[in-house]
Amino acid sequence: MCTSPWGGSEELWSQAAAQLKRNGHDVQASTMYWPQQPDELTALAQRGITVSTYPSPSNISGRARHLWDQLSLGTRRSNARLKRFDADLVVISQGSNSGGFGWAKICRAAAIPYVVIVHCNSEQWWFGDQFEEAVASYRGARKVFCVSRNNLEILGLQLGEPLLNGELVWSPYNVSTEPPPAWPDENGSLRLACISRIELAAKGQDVLLQALARPEWRDRPLEVNLYGAGPDELVLRRLCSTLRLTNVHFRGHVKDIRGIWAQNHLLVLPSRYEGLPLALIEAMWCGRPALVTNVGGSAELCVDDGTGFVAETATVASISRALERAWESRKEWPRLGQAARERVENQVPRDPVGLFCERLLACAVARA
Repeated sequence: MCTSPWGGSEELWSQAAAQLKRNGHDVQASTMYWPQQPDELTALAQRGITVSTYPSPSNISGRARHLWDQLSLGTRRSNARLKRFDADLVVISQGSNSGGFGWAKICRAAAIPYVVIVHCNSEQWWFGDQFEEAVASYRGARKVFCVSRNNLEILGLQLGEPLLNGELVWSPYNVSTEPPPAWPDENGSLRLACISRIELAAKGQDVLLQALARPEWRDRPLEVNLYGAGPDELVLRRLCSTLRLTNVHFRGHVKDIRGIWAQNHLLVLPSRYEGLPLALIEAMWCGRPALVTNVGGSAELCVDDGTGFVAETATVASISRALERAWESRKEWPRLGQAARERVENQVPRDPVGLFCERLLACAVARA
């Protein structure tokens, strides 16, 4: 990721690295430099994985930024380190549909096989003057893994050709697959949980607040709990105050996912774009319905009127209509939550990291 040191897109590669190391493979990792490195990288180093960093463009300015642009990945040392390791396979993990082209170019020049993971995509992200490099990077990969069919199809459009080496992959989720927590007491009020980083351009919490500010919602017994943190928290708090919303609560980052769903009845994700939200998978494992927008893989997993509700777009009008449908069907939420649990059991693997490791080893063996 280029916008923060850690996020959901870091979980797949990092957990796969740890598992491969436990199984006796030699693993190294290279990540962007941040002034305060996340604890997860420290944990990888403690497991015996060599972790190095390279400059992050968001932390570089002036002449240094010019040099960064000229060198693409920052230093020749990154290139030399990769060649010296003589990897059987390089995993390039991208938070979006770009960001790893420099690494792919190094791999192609050194004849090192590589795979690419695309954790999120959007119709608004076209390659522009990076188009030729994008085509070369994706064509040259052993596999291109996308977290949703929607993201994979969009990538094919952006490249102007079918992605013949494209495959779907599942990211690990942070909740057990034990029976879901009991349906929460309603106590005269229904509680919605929005679980995501507070980054409005992607997650759209501002649209949700505007929908809730409409007159029809003012007197309804409904609470909305916002879980997570991010760069737009201050503006979202100010917007909440401006709209005079007294039923919206900022809960911060909470690690106990089952604890969240012991208290809340419905997940709401008003995203503008997505890969496949881990919060949706986790809510479904906990037997809760969801209200999502039709972006990324959200509507591939959440079935409208089957396991939840799907808003066509992340607009106030569309979110308002979906909220109204959900409100009218509120007595059906427990049944929808049960259906959500059944669907996730049938659709989502219980060990996504193990499956991913098997696919990586298959790519590495193909080189041998």
